[in-house]
Amino acid sequence: MHWTDPDRSLLTVIGALYLAQGISFGLMVEALPALLRAGGVPLDLVALVPLVTLPWMVKILWAPLVDNWGSRRLGRRRGWILPAQALLVAALLAVAAVPVDTQGAVVIIGLLGVAALAASTQDIATDGMAAERLGRPRMALANSLQVGGMMAGMLIGGAGMMVLSDMIGAAAGLSVMAGLIALTAVPVLLWREPPPLSETQAPPARLRTFFRSRQGWALAAIALVFANGYSVSTALARLFLVDQGWSLARIGLVVGSGNAVAVMMGAALAGPLVRCFGAVPMAVVGVAVSMSGPAAWFWAASGGGPVPLWLAGAATLGCGIGEGLGSVAVFTLAFRFAHDGRQAGTDMTMVQCLHGFGGMVMVGLTTALVASTGYAWGFAVALGCALLAALVLLATRRTCEPERFSVSSSAMDDATDDDSLPQSCRPPG
Repeated sequence: MHWTDPDRSLLTVIGALYLAQGISFGLMVEALPALLRAGGVPLDLVALVPLVTLPWMVKILWAPLVDNWGSRRLGRRRGWILPAQALLVAALLAVAAVPVDTQGAVVIIGLLGVAALAASTQDIATDGMAAERLGRPRMALANSLQVGGMMAGMLIGGAGMMVLSDMIGAAAGLSVMAGLIALTAVPVLLWREPPPLSETQAPPARLRTFFRSRQGWALAAIALVFANGYSVSTALARLFLVDQGWSLARIGLVVGSGNAVAVMMGAALAGPLVRCFGAVPMAVVGVAVSMSGPAAWFWAASGGGPVPLWLAGAATLGCGIGEGLGSVAVFTLAFRFAHDGRQAGTDMTMVQCLHGFGGMVMVGLTTALVASTGYAWGFAVALGCALLAALVLLATRRTCEPERFSVSSSAMDDATDDDSLPQSCRPPG
């Protein structure tokens, strides 16, 4: 694969920005709830912390704004990314200045909401920039950086922040995290955004434009279902192990940190595999591998005995690796779709929001089901979700990846860059 210097610079920028998003998300969903509770904050206030992630769920509402407006001086995407990064760092430094106790809890939650708004807006611009600027041969690698960077960042912002707060205190730990996020802006500052790829005036980005093609509808269907088996299985596994008498620290290590590492492993494998075998085939393989998780948990829940450590570890490993493979493959399809359109940030954000919405709904419904039927039925639902995802991927394969499944060899020739493929995957001759 031959990369130019701009390619390398852009991939560095993308990796740094996804790492920043992961750090902020890990702080919000893992570290801060635990730190607030440790500071004596009542559970009814701690329960409000997950609401700060709402901007990530509804960012599609302002994604067209990010696509339609940009800075002439800083660049179309940098004009959003740099102010968003600055606001994110400022909000976290402000959180560090507030006492982590009952009196400061409401202020902290409000500041975290500001941080989430900044991080989610940065994500829209980053996804749009990556989809627009990278050619097809590099999209799988960019998505490996996306998934791996997010997971690595969540480890740093979640488990890393909790360890750091024990060592130097919550305020100092939050300042360190803000400093790390500030450092991720350095590659953005050094990178000079090229002028728009098209000199013609693009039509305004609109949400309904996403659904004007069969491929948009196919991607929407995939996004709604592809990770539901993983989401349900991982969420129920935590609750199941709590009821099994596992300590929260042990659950966090095995299911939390172990899952993040497994997803990073799957994402690292996915880049070359997607380039070699195609996005849809690897998405199906990822879903199939991830089914090992709920299958193992179903067996454990049906047995009625204590869950051995090896089984919990194996279930987490299989489910996480499959999710890493599948996520990179599916979001590579989304990157291609966004790249071919004229509203890359909006298109990518639509896929992400549908993905999050599908998982949220299925986790809620299945948790309610478990309350009356038991965990075995819940893990059976997770298996069913994974099977449905595989069927949807297979049913939409010609629409989502026509260059691989079309009978036309010219389509394959136009879409494939032999120099971008691993040596073993290049055609002979």
